[in-house]
Amino acid sequence: MTITMSVVLAEVAVPVVASYEGRIRAMGFDRNFRKVTGPTELIIKTQADYEAFVGKIPKRTITKTNPAPPSKDPLLKKPPIDFTKHMMLAAIRPDSMYVSPKFESLIVDKDTLRVNILDPDLGETKFLNQMQGIGTYKAVVVPKHKGLVQFLRKKGRPGPSEK
Repeated sequence: MTITMSVVLAEVAVPVVASYEGRIRAMGFDRNFRKVTGPTELIIKTQADYEAFVGKIPKRTITKTNPAPPSKDPLLKKPPIDFTKHMMLAAIRPDSMYVSPKFESLIVDKDTLRVNILDPDLGETKFLNQMQGIGTYKAVVVPKHKGLVQFLRKKGRPGPSEK
């Protein structure tokens, strides 16, 4: 008699060690300086990549006040991240200074880390003054993942628990 077993690997939620949100300078522009180019999702696995990312965060608050006060972004203090155990995932939204992307879920399915990102509707903020080249970011520190990281991004309204 032969017994056949099949193992179904379930999706496993990935714990978030730390979370950060703020404003960031655009990664790049097209030739006419009209459209922001560059990655909108980042996987940061080294100290050098981390410092390059933090270098894009404005050191002063975006305001009409002159001189502008220093930024209160917590990443400017460069909180330590142990890149032997962790990595940082960042979502950048270059089209808004006011509405940050949201991580809806981080799930490991077999060898793939699926990162679901929501870009909430801009609502009334689309009529506010927007500084060219400044967007928002959301970054999370998670346990290091050796397999594929897949970003899935959508636009829309956040669910009731995400407001």
